[in-house]
Amino acid sequence: MKRILVTGAAGFVGRHALAALSAAVGPNDQIIGIGRHNIGPMLNGAIFRQIDLLDAIALSNFFCEYRPTDVLHLAAIASVQQSVNAPIDTWRVNLQGLLNLAESAAQYAAGSNFFFVSSGEVYGYSFLASHPLSEDVEPKPLGAYARSKWFGELILRDVLPRAEIKLVILRPFNHIGPGQDERFVVPSFSSQIARIEAGCVPPILEVGNLMAKRDFLPIGDVVRAYVALIANAQSIKTGTVYNIASGHPRSIADILTDLRRQSMVPFDIRIVDERMRPAEIAVAAGDSGRIMAAIDWAPTEDWDTAISDILAEARAKVRSELHI
Repeated sequence: MKRILVTGAAGFVGRHALAALSAAVGPNDQIIGIGRHNIGPMLNGAIFRQIDLLDAIALSNFFCEYRPTDVLHLAAIASVQQSVNAPIDTWRVNLQGLLNLAESAAQYAAGSNFFFVSSGEVYGYSFLASHPLSEDVEPKPLGAYARSKWFGELILRDVLPRAEIKLVILRPFNHIGPGQDERFVVPSFSSQIARIEAGCVPPILEVGNLMAKRDFLPIGDVVRAYVALIANAQSIKTGTVYNIASGHPRSIADILTDLRRQSMVPFDIRIVDERMRPAEIAVAAGDSGRIMAAIDWAPTEDWDTAISDILAEARAKVRSELHI
């Protein structure tokens, strides 16, 4: 019987991960989500506990009660732009929260499997090679978010082995889907388009650097990888790192073109300085050969459908705000 803990369960990826796990686990397995904000009814008998990872005592008590066999650690400040604006909060949540989690796991979940969701952002300056990077490439992280994830990987390599906890490091690249925060590029564009369509704002879309190329995956592909790795934990060697990526970078301009095709009205674009990132890497993409070989995983979700779903969610939100 597995007892699978998902941290950050109330977040964008967490909600999708809970749904995917609920559909995949056995009848005797238990899924437990924790997060700072409640998310209402859970699927298929899963449970949720409102816990902040910075509350070490509450977290320790939780682990003592549930003693998970598998931990999928998603909770983090995940927006690069937010980390630029609030680096202290980024380090506090992404490292102190992780340390509290690792300490509780070491004390009450010895022998468990710990899946740490790091980020493809850790490669940083190594992306200057301008080709999809494998896990063997040295991380050279840029900024508080990427550095906090890289330091998290190093910390867990020191802390978890003493409790014989298997560590699996996951480096997902950019992912998109319904429920994602509007601080991210695709929901930001979609929200603006929905408001333009509704006549709420002039037909001008504000953008940042359209030439940057990033490796995007629909969220369904990402959480399917997480579920498969948890299911195959016994065959994975501790300390293994897996990229989760398409290997095919898309320019932000191409994504905007995809959205423009689905827009019901024409619009112009305006480049806004506030939307430009400092130290922008031109191309960032990952090589997923290792995970494809390990668990026979490959991206299968349709890109245009993913874009359509995000745009549909943005339109529904605008209709709700306007009561139409």
